[in-house]
Amino acid sequence: MSLNSQVFAVRPDHSEKVKQLFLRPTSPTAELEYAPCFYVEARIDFADIRSGYHMTCGLNNILDIHPFEEDLLWTRDMVRRVDPTSLQTAKPEKAKLRQLPEFVTEEHVSRMETQYLSFLLRHSEARVFRNFVLNIYSHPGETKEDFQIRCLDVFNESFRAELETLREVVNRRFERIEQKYAGRDRAGEFEFDRRMTHAKSRFHAVAERIAELFLQTELTMETDDAVGLQNADSTRPDLEQSLNTLETDVRRDVWRLLNSYQDKVRNIDEYIIHPGIRDLHLVRTCILWMPVEVSTQ
Repeated sequence: MSLNSQVFAVRPDHSEKVKQLFLRPTSPTAELEYAPCFYVEARIDFADIRSGYHMTCGLNNILDIHPFEEDLLWTRDMVRRVDPTSLQTAKPEKAKLRQLPEFVTEEHVSRMETQYLSFLLRHSEARVFRNFVLNIYSHPGETKEDFQIRCLDVFNESFRAELETLREVVNRRFERIEQKYAGRDRAGEFEFDRRMTHAKSRFHAVAERIAELFLQTELTMETDDAVGLQNADSTRPDLEQSLNTLETDVRRDVWRLLNSYQDKVRNIDEYIIHPGIRDLHLVRTCILWMPVEVSTQ
């Protein structure tokens, strides 16, 4: 949208005819000189079918007033943001307005708006996070950390199911070891009872540690493949070797399962959405007067 050239042709002393805004001074009692710049209020409607992303972004930008070269590509530092709540329509009481440049005409404003839209096409983007395993995308305004937590929640059900399946396999292995050693060599009842008491104590200790491992394992916990693992010792009795091997295998398999799911959670990449020309909307363009401290020299 362009302003009427007659509106721009007036001078500051005819400010009631000018579509203009003023930046609120930090000190209302200070004597300030105001310089003009362009103020552009725009809207970008981000919409992406692939990710289902929809978001409207409002822009409040200021640009210095100067002749625009047709082939000049604007850089990010040429377009600055301004807080719209700091703007007012009334001229501050002690404001002194500088002269509005003669070249600011309707045609000049139209060229500025065209280049501004070109700038938005090149530099505007919405960054979306995607988990490739789940094939889901982040919501508007969702941080990467929040998106990871959401992915973790989605994965948690299947992780718990696989962990429970692993636990059933471990229980069957434990039962086989117990059956293997429970009925051995009943000659010498005293010696047998003593060995069975020790075996039951070992079975109980290992079973408790394994049960605690499955109970405490969460998808959010840190893993260390070396924690709790022991090397096989051929000098130990068969029962000790079997229980140690079982516990070592269980911890390794649990850490491996946990690491595989955490890798899936971290399998996130950025997906960038760029607007099209029809997604850009100019709401209004006008003159914004910016305060500059009056020189005392």
